[in-house]
Amino acid sequence: MVVTRQSVEVLEGTTEGAVESKMLNMNSELVASKLTGAVGSGLYKIIGQHWPGCYDPRRGDGTVLLNHILKFETFGEICPQGTQLRQDYQFRLVATRHGNGQLKRGHVVMNCKMFNREIETQPLVAHVEFWMALSRLLAPKGERVPRDVPAEIGFLKERAPTDSDLISRDIESYRCCQSDNEQIFQDTVPHAFHIDRSDQFLHINTLVYMDQSLDHLALLYQKAGGNPGHLRFRELTIYFRKPFVPGQMAEAEVDVAEKTNQFQGAVRFYHVDGKGRRSERISTALLARGPLVQ
Repeated sequence: MVVTRQSVEVLEGTTEGAVESKMLNMNSELVASKLTGAVGSGLYKIIGQHWPGCYDPRRGDGTVLLNHILKFETFGEICPQGTQLRQDYQFRLVATRHGNGQLKRGHVVMNCKMFNREIETQPLVAHVEFWMALSRLLAPKGERVPRDVPAEIGFLKERAPTDSDLISRDIESYRCCQSDNEQIFQDTVPHAFHIDRSDQFLHINTLVYMDQSLDHLALLYQKAGGNPGHLRFRELTIYFRKPFVPGQMAEAEVDVAEKTNQFQGAVRFYHVDGKGRRSERISTALLARGPLVQ
């Protein structure tokens, strides 16, 4: 079932779905990094009613929604397999333009709140925020930013980005910053990406970065003397600046910081060329936070 309402300011919709086993850990807690599938179907059902080609670069002018910055939050609520969730969506359009009116940068921003329908108070169990860039994915380099917003979503009022938006935080800030009574541990790990890590957009799949990053953080925490079984990754933010494709090499910088039953972690992926030289800028980065639960 899909219920949608549209206005000049925002496109809203509500879907329902059941918790699947792949979304849970052994304690029936929702896993933040596994929520992409849960929100993906509702995302397409709602915005796809207006823009059927939003994920198909071979339709229309080739403009699609491409993951740019994604944030996932869970709150430790118990949601056994089969639990019915209400998912409330809001979509808005954030854009900047050149002086001649041509689109400079555009994002469709999705916020989805998930509620447990099987409890009378219907508590909030997860929140997801996607910043999806408008991109002509298969166009030549230099022509991938569309000249305008696709007509199908032209009914959404354009908003300028604000200082509080995820897009306002530079990828270079995705690091652990030391504070009082906090220890930081660091490591560097090589990567090679093969074709079975790719997706329909010809890039390495979003889930691959998240899964590998969380494994790196857990391993570094173990090397530093901690118990990785105590980590609960309740808040994740991932920023894609430059994608990787199969056959490319990467180097990942890994940080973990621990303080008073809480931890934070950061992973930064750099491109590495055939001569082993690392790119100056970060290509993809992830931030993680959560409690240490014994």
